Amino acid sequence: MKKILVLSLLAIFLLSLTSMGVAAYPEEEIEWVLWSSPGGGTDTTARTAGIPLRKDMGVPLVIRNMSGGSGARAMEYVQEQKADGYTWLFITNTLITTTERGLVDYTYEDWEPVFMLNHDPQTIAVSADSGIKSFEDLVELGKERKLKWGLTHLGGNDHVAINTVAEAVGVGYDPIVYNSGAEVMVGALGGSIDVFISNPSEIMGQVEAGKINIIASMSEKRLSILPDTPTLKELGYDIQFGTWRGVAVKAGTDPEVVNKIESMLAEAADSEIYREFLKDNGMDYNVKNAEEFDKFIQKQWSVFSEGLKKVGL
Repeated sequence: MKKILVLSLLAIFLLSLTSMGVAAYPEEEIEWVLWSSPGGGTDTTARTAGIPLRKDMGVPLVIRNMSGGSGARAMEYVQEQKADGYTWLFITNTLITTTERGLVDYTYEDWEPVFMLNHDPQTIAVSADSGIKSFEDLVELGKERKLKWGLTHLGGNDHVAINTVAEAVGVGYDPIVYNSGAEVMVGALGGSIDVFISNPSEIMGQVEAGKINIIASMSEKRLSILPDTPTLKELGYDIQFGTWRGVAVKAGTDPEVVNKIESMLAEAADSEIYREFLKDNGMDYNVKNAEEFDKFIQKQWSVFSEGLKKVGL
């Protein structure tokens, strides 16, 4: 009887220690891992959200860029860490394409989505010197010859979007692969490609300088930053693509810790500096909590899985 009582008290004591640890989260440095290079839309999103996060969390927040393998390197690194909430992964559509292509040994079940920070609609862009003034012009050119369409890697978000558009309008294309979005834009400016897809946040500087023209957006409605640019839906093609960005942790992380991270990210996303960042980069305020984010990703998974099959990957 005494032994049972001692064991019961010990169990209660250990449980209380665990609860105290969760209640005190975070107590040490948090590492936020990105699979993107510095300077892009994903990197600037994390660093902007990191400003209010650092003010409120009371511990250091280290943002680490870990590019390579279409996100595989970053995924592997996070999966090697403890499921304790101290290592975050910044996920995008790439989570789906990299997993579906078998570049990692993990599945969606190995991740716990926490919070979506934004959804950056994609746009179709051309050089201002290309002679292409509208999406209709692009389609006409595509009927005369194969379009040279720039992208960053085969089987990625851009590739699936490009193939969907080309298939819908009935034109052929040659994918021209570059190492980065910046190189794609240089290719367009130099005349090496006819067209490319990009998030407006990454090319607005060149658009405002008169060097790049955005001829259509792949958003549900016209973007506030591009009020004169039609959506593909307006043009008769119900096609919507964009880059969504959010935080996930390793599956098995304590639900209470996940809830705390979710709350911290929600507060950061609602901060003035983050809302201004969205506005300046042509993005509407579009966030999702853990449950909403999970449902959203599962729907996206179906779309991209089918899209990858169509591009032969």
